[in-house]
Amino acid sequence: MSRFFSSDALPESKRTRWGMYLLAVGLVLLVVLAFAPAPYVIRTPGPTFDALGTTEVTTEDGESEEVDVISIDGAQRISPEAGSLSVMTVNVTGNPDYQPSWFAVATAWFQPDKDVLPIEAYFPDGVTAEERTEANAAMMTQSQGTAIAAALTEQGYEVTPELRVMDVFAQGPAEGILQVDDVIIEADGRPVTDFASLQAEPFTQEPTEVVVLRDGEEVTVTITPTVSEESENPILGILVQEGFNYPIDVDIELGEVGGPSAGLIFTLATIDLLEAGDLTAGEHIAGTGTMAADGTVGAIGGVRQKVHAAVSIDADYFLAPEANCQEALSASVADDIPIYAISDLDEAIETVTAAGQGETGEIRTCADALAANVPQV
Repeated sequence: MSRFFSSDALPESKRTRWGMYLLAVGLVLLVVLAFAPAPYVIRTPGPTFDALGTTEVTTEDGESEEVDVISIDGAQRISPEAGSLSVMTVNVTGNPDYQPSWFAVATAWFQPDKDVLPIEAYFPDGVTAEERTEANAAMMTQSQGTAIAAALTEQGYEVTPELRVMDVFAQGPAEGILQVDDVIIEADGRPVTDFASLQAEPFTQEPTEVVVLRDGEEVTVTITPTVSEESENPILGILVQEGFNYPIDVDIELGEVGGPSAGLIFTLATIDLLEAGDLTAGEHIAGTGTMAADGTVGAIGGVRQKVHAAVSIDADYFLAPEANCQEALSASVADDIPIYAISDLDEAIETVTAAGQGETGEIRTCADALAANVPQV
């Protein structure tokens, strides 16, 4: 005959001990789960930098040195009474080698200045933390170059695009022929100014004349493109980067900060340094957005965190790419700071000028951009 037992059949003391035991096991499992790695990254507001001021960098000797963020030979010096143009950044916690705990992720969900994103948003499959850092550094370099080009063009300087050799692949067709820092000006009889013009027509596996600018002199070399395992068409076997030839020396230094989002602020700061007077009109301006050489302002990530940071540093107003307006206005502190929509450099200058003169009624806000159904990212 079968016997059936229930908890009611156990003495009260035993039921209590079993309950305590199960509770303890559950708590241990909960703690283990809470501190187990989660496949997410946490994005938070990062440090801010005044593009019209100075920053600390580490020299080759490992020493700390204070330098101008933007230095231009012969440019005016910004007075202490002048305003500021703040570069906004974000911090991202988490990478393929280290993920935040479930507890940290859960906590971040309830903090309005933080975003929780799948790790793939920053590290697509196969991308390492080191590769991401290198990509960010490259994007920052490109951002600085286009910002300088846009600023100088706006100021009436002649800026010409160029395609510079950044690396020559070992055992490639250009090894021993092209050099790092060569500027390609002609390939197979075609003028070259950018990557598109270099690839305008596929190379053949025939000797090809390439004209480069090396140490200020034109040099003509002959390279026979070859097909590699990574390419279907014949290639020169080089890594190139689009850049510009500037008529004056402009240098931007922001230490280890990476990414392209400082382009708009770098451009405005460069113009402010080149022009007489104070473009900011003494106001503390925060902003973000990429900058193209033609002056177009592009959308970026982390706008919500940057609005929070702008409020925390008491910025007078915030410049946001028009395609980021919806996210900017979603920040819980959006009512604490005017947020203006920016589509290009001309609008950015007009906005800063009008704000400095107190004519804010004519400035396009992010609310205006959304009311006009400007596409959002």
